[in-house]
Amino acid sequence: MTIKTLFVFLNVFLCGFLSIAYADHSNMERFGDGKIYAGLQAGWGKAFSLGIAGNGDGRNVEYATILPQLGIGLSDPVANDSWYRGNLDAVFQGEYLLGYQPNSGYSAGLSLLLRYNFLSSKQWVPYMEIGGGIGVLDFDLKDQADGLIFYPQAGLGMHYFATDNLSLDFGWRFHHMSNANSKLPNNSINASLVLFGFSWYFD
Repeated sequence: MTIKTLFVFLNVFLCGFLSIAYADHSNMERFGDGKIYAGLQAGWGKAFSLGIAGNGDGRNVEYATILPQLGIGLSDPVANDSWYRGNLDAVFQGEYLLGYQPNSGYSAGLSLLLRYNFLSSKQWVPYMEIGGGIGVLDFDLKDQADGLIFYPQAGLGMHYFATDNLSLDFGWRFHHMSNANSKLPNNSINASLVLFGFSWYFD
């Protein structure tokens, strides 16, 4: 993903967010303390350089990814009279990355994300998320050792509720892979990740 494409995506997200930010405060039975949902996201990641970090052959990486998810509500909605009315979820996420550039390979592991849902609209629910995880890497790169890997990440997304229990999801995420210098080389892989998927909200 180029910087221009990312800029366009963020502008579309912001316009969509602002268009619903002052909508009526619908009753969000799907979100709250102890509420559970399961989802599956899939997408495409393209690596880029952050300068010194990620300036090796990791910047040429491209991969497909599958991310099964289980979400659990950590709070009931807060800030009911504000545009940022929302709640906090914990999202347990499996990670499977299938690399195809510059070499074939894979990475697999588990992550935990904190996700804040903006609940001003019943049908369109933007969210922000941040978290990390741990896994294994087998990308056969010159500048990033295979083996133990960590997954710090953060992103933005949107749930569109097609039915009361089913949302169609799309988002963007910054996804980092490195091993905290437990093994050299450790130049890292920094990727822009575009995701699409769905979530099912249990009653």
